Amino acid sequence: MSFIPLILVIIGSIFEIIDGTISLVSESLFKDGIIPVYISLPSLSIQVLLFLLAIIFSTTNLLRNKSPRIVHFCTAIMATSLFLGRLSWLINDIKWAYFG
Repeated sequence: MSFIPLILVIIGSIFEIIDGTISLVSESLFKDGIIPVYISLPSLSIQVLLFLLAIIFSTTNLLRNKSPRIVHFCTAIMATSLFLGRLSWLINDIKWAYFG
């Protein structure tokens, strides 16, 4: 259970790399050069969920395990920063897609 947060962060980061690559080549892939909502919103939602689960699991490991606390603390901080960053992108995309 102690390695699950790190795996979740890695999987979320892979989704983030895929999003960045799609954004880089979006001019040639999509008609207007804008990534469609049906691609960006599910990917951002998955990333936010993975980073939130990483926060929960690393906090659980931090409170339960006594030995490698610094590792769990650093994983929790890293997952929190990634979660907040991707959450702001998700909120911004939802705002522009449905209210803008």
